[in-house]
Amino acid sequence: MTRYWRHGALALAAAVAAFVWPLTSAVPPGIALSARLASAIAALLVCGGVATWSGGRMRTTIAIAASCAVIGLALVGTYVSAQTQCLADYDGRPVVIGTTFAPDTQAYLARNPGLSMSDRLLDAGGVAERIWTADSIRKCTLLVTWPGVGAIPFLAASAAILIRRRSYVLPAQSARPGPPVSGRMTAPVYDAFLSYRHVEPDRAIALDLVETLERRGLRVAIDVRDFSPNEHFLSEMERCIKQSRFVLCVITSSYTQSDHTSEEAIISQTLDLAERRRRLVPLIFERVELPVWLHGLVGIDFTAAPIVDPRERLVQLLDKRES
Repeated sequence: MTRYWRHGALALAAAVAAFVWPLTSAVPPGIALSARLASAIAALLVCGGVATWSGGRMRTTIAIAASCAVIGLALVGTYVSAQTQCLADYDGRPVVIGTTFAPDTQAYLARNPGLSMSDRLLDAGGVAERIWTADSIRKCTLLVTWPGVGAIPFLAASAAILIRRRSYVLPAQSARPGPPVSGRMTAPVYDAFLSYRHVEPDRAIALDLVETLERRGLRVAIDVRDFSPNEHFLSEMERCIKQSRFVLCVITSSYTQSDHTSEEAIISQTLDLAERRRRLVPLIFERVELPVWLHGLVGIDFTAAPIVDPRERLVQLLDKRES
């Protein structure tokens, strides 16, 4: 629910920004109002869409957020540039001019080559059409209006996606698990324990998975939040494995490096061979050779464009309750 409030506040702020964005008084009020309304509605729709979005691959989502930010900033740059190219002062007020001179002004331009745009407008008695073509004036009217307010939905989209990801913040569990246990639990505390390497992008992938699964009502154990700070790391790993229905392994090239044998040993020792085949689930984010203790397991492939969303497959697997 917090995420929805955050996106709601962002949507409201973006809508307000659309109506307070500084537009020149030279733009006809009808065009200005239409641009502001369109921008506000687009921002509301974008923020609402991102808030209810089920999520995608981390790299793709970050690329989308970055692209939206780049487009938004480019539109702002276009708007700022248009203020100097498409506006001139006449009698103390701004007037939209054009960028292309009318064909019948060539003689005038030849006689007055060094005049500023404001001086040319003054010679025309404030009527821009006497100097510039109607098409270029219409184009300038759009440039001093739409890029500015049009940037707001794109910037809001980028911010909404970043809020939606919040890759380095995990919500607290609703209830803390019990103390460490030495035997196998008949009633697991967690639906899954997440095993991953503490490097990027593995860490961001793991935190994103936790958020996705817990948003679907599943309980996931992850070391950065669920390991007791006064216990040994390996003993806490063993506890979480025993208290979880599944063990999810985030498979990347980092995960298969040979200098992480202690964690692999804990998982292998805690689960016998039969349990490993039933409870271990490789989540393949890079196509690498699986470690020996994971051989023979199909896993869930996140590297290709699948027919079924791999996150949905994972949720369906974890959502199956043992009778």
